Formats: sequence, C-alpha cells, structure tokens
Amino acid sequence: MPRLFADKKLDKEIKTLPFSEFRVFSDIGFDKANISCPDAVRAAEELLGKPVPQLPATLYMRYFRDGNRSEYETPYFARRNAASTLLMAELTEKKGRFTDLLVDYVWAICEESTWIIPAHDYPNHDNPVNCLPDAFNLNEGDDVRQADLFAASTGAVMAWIWYLGDEILDGVTPVIRRRMLDMIKNRILHVYYEVTGENNWWMGDKGERLNNWTPWIVSNILTAVMLCETDDAKRAFAVSRSMTLLDRFTAIYPSDGGCDEGPGYWSVAGASYFDCVEIIRDLTGGGIDLTSDPFVKKMCEYIADFNLCGGCFANFADASHLLGIDHALISRMGRETGSDKLTAFALTDLDRDTFNHFSAGNTPYRSMRDIFEPLPEGSGYIPSGDIFYPDLGVMISKNAACGMVLAAKGGSNAESHNHNDVGSFILFKNGRPVFIDPGVERYCKDTFSSKRYTLWTMRSLYHNLPAVNGLEQLPGGRYKAEIISCGSGVMKLELKNAYPDDSGLKSYIRTVSLTDGGFTCEDHIVFDTEGCVEFTLMCADDPKISGCCISTSGAAAEFDAGLTAEPDTVALESKLSAEWSSDHLTRVRLRSDSFGERKFTLSVK
Repeated sequence: MPRLFADKKLDKEIKTLPFSEFRVFSDIGFDKANISCPDAVRAAEELLGKPVPQLPATLYMRYFRDGNRSEYETPYFARRNAASTLLMAELTEKKGRFTDLLVDYVWAICEESTWIIPAHDYPNHDNPVNCLPDAFNLNEGDDVRQADLFAASTGAVMAWIWYLGDEILDGVTPVIRRRMLDMIKNRILHVYYEVTGENNWWMGDKGERLNNWTPWIVSNILTAVMLCETDDAKRAFAVSRSMTLLDRFTAIYPSDGGCDEGPGYWSVAGASYFDCVEIIRDLTGGGIDLTSDPFVKKMCEYIADFNLCGGCFANFADASHLLGIDHALISRMGRETGSDKLTAFALTDLDRDTFNHFSAGNTPYRSMRDIFEPLPEGSGYIPSGDIFYPDLGVMISKNAACGMVLAAKGGSNAESHNHNDVGSFILFKNGRPVFIDPGVERYCKDTFSSKRYTLWTMRSLYHNLPAVNGLEQLPGGRYKAEIISCGSGVMKLELKNAYPDDSGLKSYIRTVSLTDGGFTCEDHIVFDTEGCVEFTLMCADDPKISGCCISTSGAAAEFDAGLTAEPDTVALESKLSAEWSSDHLTRVRLRSDSFGERKFTLSVK
C-alpha cells in the first residue's frame, strides 16, 4: 500500500507550471479548434425548445422528508450534462445555434443555492441535516466549508465551459464567465485552499478511512485548478495538497491493486486516481509523472481482470454486473502504463466510429480527454486462466474448455460499500449467468445508514451462501474468511469466522473450483454438536428444479440428495429490473436436516 507521491516534492527543479505556460493534455496535444463531436450536436438538438429542468426547494427536501434521492438528482445531473453537451455542440458547429440555451443552463447552475446534493449535505448553522442548504456565499457567518462529490464535478464542468467557451460566452456578455469563475472559486477552490477537515472527511485530515471520494473529488478540483487558477502560488499549493490526499488514499488501497468497492466504483476510484496522475504530470510539466509506476499499472489492470464476459464483471460490493467499457480510457491507460493487457482489452468489441465519443458526466476531465485519444492498435483481449487478488481475497478463473467463468470471494464484511458476502461466488457459462450477485438497488437514505443491512441486497441470505442454524453473516471486520489456499482454479476458504459465534460452527471449509470438467463447490461443515444449514443460490431467470438438479438458461447444476429445494421470487425495483431485464430474480433455498458433520457438493458440468 504505497504512498507514491511521498518522495515527490515541488522545489527549484520541479515546479508547477504558471497558468500562462500550462498546456492541456501535453502528451497528445490539444486544440479546441479541432473539437468535432457530431454526437453532441445531435444530443444538443434534442434540448432545443425545452426548458431548463427546475430544482425547487421542496425537491431538495425530498431526501430529508422521505429518503428519496433520485427526484432531485435526476434534474440536477441533467442540467450539468446538458451544459457540457451544448458547449461541445457549439464548439463543433460554430453557428451560435446553441449559445442562448447554453447561457440559460450555465446561469441556472450559478443560481443554485448549493452544488451539494441533499444526501451529502451537512448543516453549517445547526439546521436539520439534509433539509435545505444553509451556506451560500463567503459572507461573514455564511462561509462555504464543504465540497462533496458532485459539487466538485460541477466545478469541473463549469471550469471546462469557462475555459473553452470564452469567445462564445463573452460574445454575449463577460458577466457570465465572471460569475462562473466567482462560483468556482467560492464553492470549490476556497474549500480546497482554506478548509482542513471539518465535514470534508474525504480529505482524511482526521485520519478517516478513505474511498473513491478522495481521488474522484481531487481529480475534479485539479481540473478546475489547471483551467481556471491564475495564481501560481495557489496552483502549486493545489498540487502539493493533492499529492498528500492521494497518498492517504493509496495508503489503505489493497497492495494487489484491487478495488474493494467493486468494478462499478473503480471508474471513480483507481481510474480517477489515474486522471489525477495525468493532471499532476501536466501541471508540473512532466516533473512528477507516475503513469509508468508499477502500482498504478496494477490499479488500472484490475478492470480487465474483473471482466467476466462481454460487458459483465465480477460485481462484489455496491456494483452492477453490467459496466459500460470506456475504450478510450482503457486504451490510454494501456499506452501510458505499458500494459499490453489493457491495450488488448480496449480493442475488445471496439466500435471505431464511437471510440472518441463525447460522454457528459461526473468525470469531465476524462470526458474531454477521451475525444482526443488516438485509436489503439493490435488484437482484442481473450480472457483465460486464473487471476488471484490476495488482499481482496478474490479469485477469477476463466476456463475456455468448459466455457465457464468463476469469481469467488473471501475477504471480510468491513470493505468499502460492503455486502455481507464472505465466501460467495459468481458463475457464468457461455456468457449466460448461472449463479449471480444481484447487485444493489437505487440508492436511498437507508443505503448509508444504520438500516443498511436490513436491505435485502446487502444480506448474505441473498448471496450464494448458507444460513447456519438460521443465522446469516453480520457486518464488520471480525466476520471474515481465512484463505487456506488458492491456485489452479481452486480456492479453499475457512468460513467459520464469517458467521456469529452462536452459529455453532466448529469448522466450515468451502472449496470452489473450475476445471476443464466444470464448476464444483464443496462445503465441509462441522458443528460443535449438531445443526442445520439452508443454502441460497441466486438465479437471474426462473430455474426448473427436478430431483437434485437446478436447470437455468445458462446451465444445469446438481446438488446432494437429502437437501430440500424451494424456490422463491425476489421482486426488483426499476434499477435492478433494467440490469437483469426482468422484474424479479429467483432464490433457490436448499435445506438440510440436522447433522454434526457433513460435506455438500454443488456441481455444474
């Protein structure tokens, strides 16, 4: 768990470039005159004639009142995406067709009382948390003291518009860009320069455990600094401060380069860290360049390793099994870190016509960078063999002979964005799901509260694990697996400590394997006296159960005689329903009689 910037200091030899000398994307070159995004033009045309989405106070209060996040966040994000899209459309077309609407969106974002979303809001003046924002400016007694994920990304969006839209917006009135710059400085840069800790836990000034928030926010603040900060001393301070925060992030990052938050969060964890590395390289004129560091390479290659098939990934923790691949990002990582694996992965299912597609979102630096990335050369990635991440406790095994891909997890129940899933596995055959991790529902107030583990997606009862004497796994670092061995497609775990002490377990050895002959899961369970288990198997479709066989659209699995099989359906809300193309999943429960010691075998041949 290295602190990669620990020996990198700004001094007489290594300096932050003055604003006047800095060049965006120094390694590939950048010229806004060369921006060509016909896809942005088409998207911007859909916005013409439509009003800017409204963000009234009562909508902000929804989260405080009933826990709903999406009603406010949907129009909030739509505003930012529209502003970015309209900018790129106008830079592409240069006809003034989108200028007025761009002004409306930018002005509306400036008029928002806060850029912090309700779920992340903290009170400044003893008002109810999440009710309404209560710090708007830098007036005495009303000082902005916090920046969250989306205030930072808003700052980066506005920075790009300020930087690239100078002629467009100043042609209307210079007031617009002056106001934008004032908002960026007051709401983003002021916090970074002047505030230590407080409600900005992502800074780690109080020794907090950090996660994706740190590199994600730092990458967006650095974007605002590189584009808008003209004070050279402040530019240097921002670089130095960023290196400190990024070292705090990697200090707790698994040394195997794995992202314990799952592939869905890697894009704003390891990948945002890589964005920071690039920006710091450019801000220092190449004086501080970690793009070729071996640990950075491992952080980047994680996403290729956790790919199971097509667009499906091993989605442990708060992650969807589906993940859109940013081919330009992966290609850039491969090129700059020297990873042939990433370059090949970038070429997999690559559509060259959309490779440089502009995609508005919450990583604005990357959105802009992607449209300039040169096309990679070579052949596509063919996943095969075994991969083991010892710090995460995850094995990925890909066997072409049997057409199956297995992901198996040890670890603990204290990981970031944790689900109680120690010992669970995911199995695909010929690109079809056999046994799955459901993922996570749309976030709400309960997701990150004391009620988190009452939500079904977080519980071990809805992962491929047993209840032991009626008890499920619990959250916390004491509930963990011991990895006995891992190699040649076989992972052997001791799971006794993943369950509460009163489960009655003396030993629970789970061995999962993938060979040319197929998949096997063997559970050797020993009780202090006697007990019973009820295994869960999560299926994406409606399996057929006949005798000791469970048949899904992906494969047929055999289980031991003496287990009683009972399926039930799990209704899905809109997010998971879209991900699994169904309104439900099926949970198959396999119940045992009472026993003292027994081996159970599940196999897919």
